[in-house]
Amino acid sequence: MQRFPARLAVLILLLSGATLAWSQAPGKAAKPRGPTTIDADQLEGISELEVTARGRVEFKREDLTIYSEFLRYNQEFGRVEADGGVRVQRGIDRFFGPRLRYNTQDDTGSFEGASFIVNGETTTTRGKGERVDFLGRDRFRLVNGSMTSCQPDKEDWRIEAGEFEIDNDKRVATIHDGRVKFFDTTILPIPYGSVSLDNQRKTGFLAPYWSQNSRRGLELAAPFYWNIAPERDLTLIPSVMTKRGEQLKAEFRYIDPSYRGEAHWEYMPNDKILQTSRGAFSIMHTQTLLPGLVTNIDASKVSDARYFVDLASQVRQVSTGNLQQMGQLNYSGSLLGTGYYVNTMVQTWQTLQDPLSPTTPPYARLPQVNFGTAKSDIGGLVDLVLPGEFVRFQHETLVDGSRTSLNPTLAMPFLAPGYFVTPKIGARFANYQLKQTAVGQPEHQSLTLPWGSLDAGMVFDREQKWLGQSLTQTLEPRLYYVYVPFRNQSQIPLFDTGLADFNYAQIFNENRFSGGDRFGDTNQLTYAATSRLLTANGQEMMRATFGAIHYFSDQRVGLTPTSVLQSSGSSDLLASLGGRLSQAISFDTGIQYDPNKTQIDRSSASVRYSPEIAKVINASYRYNRETNLRQTDINGQWPVAPGWYAVGRWNYSFADKRTLEAIAGFEYNAGCWVARGAVQLLQAATATTSSGFFFQLEFNGFGSIAGSDEIISMLKRRVPGYSITNPAQTNLIPPSMQQRLPFEQVY
Repeated sequence: MQRFPARLAVLILLLSGATLAWSQAPGKAAKPRGPTTIDADQLEGISELEVTARGRVEFKREDLTIYSEFLRYNQEFGRVEADGGVRVQRGIDRFFGPRLRYNTQDDTGSFEGASFIVNGETTTTRGKGERVDFLGRDRFRLVNGSMTSCQPDKEDWRIEAGEFEIDNDKRVATIHDGRVKFFDTTILPIPYGSVSLDNQRKTGFLAPYWSQNSRRGLELAAPFYWNIAPERDLTLIPSVMTKRGEQLKAEFRYIDPSYRGEAHWEYMPNDKILQTSRGAFSIMHTQTLLPGLVTNIDASKVSDARYFVDLASQVRQVSTGNLQQMGQLNYSGSLLGTGYYVNTMVQTWQTLQDPLSPTTPPYARLPQVNFGTAKSDIGGLVDLVLPGEFVRFQHETLVDGSRTSLNPTLAMPFLAPGYFVTPKIGARFANYQLKQTAVGQPEHQSLTLPWGSLDAGMVFDREQKWLGQSLTQTLEPRLYYVYVPFRNQSQIPLFDTGLADFNYAQIFNENRFSGGDRFGDTNQLTYAATSRLLTANGQEMMRATFGAIHYFSDQRVGLTPTSVLQSSGSSDLLASLGGRLSQAISFDTGIQYDPNKTQIDRSSASVRYSPEIAKVINASYRYNRETNLRQTDINGQWPVAPGWYAVGRWNYSFADKRTLEAIAGFEYNAGCWVARGAVQLLQAATATTSSGFFFQLEFNGFGSIAGSDEIISMLKRRVPGYSITNPAQTNLIPPSMQQRLPFEQVY
């Protein structure tokens, strides 16, 4: 027997132990173990066989560390016995208890009366029980215990079970005879199941959820998630609605290096109110077939026009009026150093008619082929663009037919520091073959129309001081002249064409129409100016713009023979002012002023205040004299008490004297759990109002316990800048919710 002085650190080199392991398994290349060190007040024994340590013991072997008051270590069999305030650290996981039996050779053993802290990628889990059984390197069993992500002094929720089996490698806990308790009240029994410790994807039932809606009644659902493979999954959502009946929803997602997509399917065998079956389907798919050859599919369809008004859907939002069925095949390549493309598409529509506000369905394109090429810097001077198109338009009640067009352009840009000049010429060639024409309307029509433009601008800048900050102020005047001769186009049908919105971008366009069936005659000059305030790093702090058009002749080409046309003279004036007054405050204003009638035709104003994450207030107002639009929209999210956040929206039409949408909700973050709730009032159709109640209870690290992510999706769509207060990324947590000293750091 050997006795060593107090606080003597002994290094036991396990070369003999490693040799023994190799000799027991000839032919297997076992991983050699590292050295073991023991530090204690008192050590005794034979280092090659067995060592007993007493008083402030510290045992280290690779990433295993054991602290205790007493420890006995048998090197031959790798057995460790520890008593008295035992603490074990395996990697970043920690275990505490009075007595430990552990085998260092296979990482098995038991810990009586143990508690633990397991650190995941996004969540720290605490637990305790009668016993912890170590089952290997990354697995252990907790007997008659509980788990939670709450702090030690605030255990609001926990999962209790007769047995947990925890796999740290897969980040999964398997539960036998379990129950979820919230403030000591059982809210969900779990006879057998498994949960993710880090919100990881895993097969199994998700938390059931419920919602209340005036059109559907009380809705209960129990989603099932199937993690088919790392690159694909399937979610099935059977639900029952007190007013409508049963429904099944399915969502399939997939991803691959060459393709990705998702599909949604919904089916209700019998709507109790309509006494008929209802359903919906959508798919989005993108795939690279060959280098340069890409296909896209985007298709949606529902059983009836009122589907989105009556039922919640993953296919589209409630306000959708046209559902697209579209397939594309696009190819791009180069020949002799010149790029070219050929894009083909077939497209049809399902129009969801509102009887009180009917609309004309859009034309189907069966098919559409776009092709073209472009060459820049030809001879060091000229840029050539040559796009073409063939479309076959079909409609059940209107004129249909085909349109073939070419739109070549030649530009000669002169660029220099401080100014630019770009003369440009182009032509529009179009040929129509029509069917179902009106009386007197030719079936064959063609159009040849040349045009030219000249775009010129300058940039001046100077240094400025504003509130003690060094800024650069710019002045950017611009002139844009366009000439397009008149060609009679009144007999050409309108397949895909409308009058473009009059805005700052449009006044620098050669054609006042969008689409391919009209090219407006004009002889006009656009004059505009922009001034910016730029910070030292080039960030735009303030921007002011002004622009208008002077017409030298009357317009003669309109959408229809009865369209109101612009006379010679000045157009409406456009002006806007916007910017960022600080990191928290931004604003934007715009106005369209008619100098001939001395009146404002359109205006808008918006402001946003967001000093930090989960603190945002948005306010906006829109006015349009032509459409009698006068709407205000106020929404935001704001902390109102420690852990409590209010969220809401009010969208009101002064012209209709009614609320278009109202949302009142809350979010409470207790540190280890979050509750969200919201009431929504929505104008779903012209004379139909829908109201609903959403709720979600989420336990950090374990996912949603009640409710679904529908409330999060709704709030993110309706409240710009809305943020959940418990994101997985710690840098997105609101400052007021960040832990100053996480409990897992307290040893």
